[in-house]
Amino acid sequence: MSDNTLSYALKLARKDLIVELRRPHELLSIIAFTLSSIIVSSFSWRTILIVDPLIVSAAMWIVIFFASILVLTTSFAREIDRGTIDGLRSLPCPPFAVLAGKMIYGVVTLILVLLSLIFASLLFLNLNTGLIPSLILIFTIGAIDFALMGSMMSAVLMYSEGKNLLLAFLFFPVSIPILLPGIQAGAKILSGEPFMALIPELRLLFAFMLAVIAASMTLFQEVFLE
Repeated sequence: MSDNTLSYALKLARKDLIVELRRPHELLSIIAFTLSSIIVSSFSWRTILIVDPLIVSAAMWIVIFFASILVLTTSFAREIDRGTIDGLRSLPCPPFAVLAGKMIYGVVTLILVLLSLIFASLLFLNLNTGLIPSLILIFTIGAIDFALMGSMMSAVLMYSEGKNLLLAFLFFPVSIPILLPGIQAGAKILSGEPFMALIPELRLLFAFMLAVIAASMTLFQEVFLE
């Protein structure tokens, strides 16, 4: 990515974040969903002496998955609804800079949700604080994958009827390459396995990330300028 492309991407991401913070009810509702999901899970498991780390990992990833849908479904749909999509097309920058800006916005927003998830898990799921750095790392990589994939899908579906509902339906099957290794990696961390044991899952998550970036760079221009 050239310096010019990155500069435009950061400016567009900053614009989206400012707009989001001016009406924080959407972000706060997603964080409230995250907190309530962890609290409900805690109440459901309180009669179980030892909770399987795989179950805890799966629950945390499911929360991030649904939070990703809530964050990313409006990524490009919002531009259509406001009539600002033509303004984005007229910017003197490569089309991929627009997608990169949406991706950066999605990553930052999901990291905020991730921090609330980790905080709630510390309080209500009694996570070991020593595991937090590894959990933040693996969930951050997953959040980046979700943001890359969700932003591209939002662009593809931005002119579709019922685009928000359609994206929610299509998000699950294409999320499987993120969820399966992510859940396994989270379970290994919660089981106390060494960081080197996560390498197979990290390879899968990074491979998916590179594949989505390659597909986005190839296809986005045609989708965006049609």
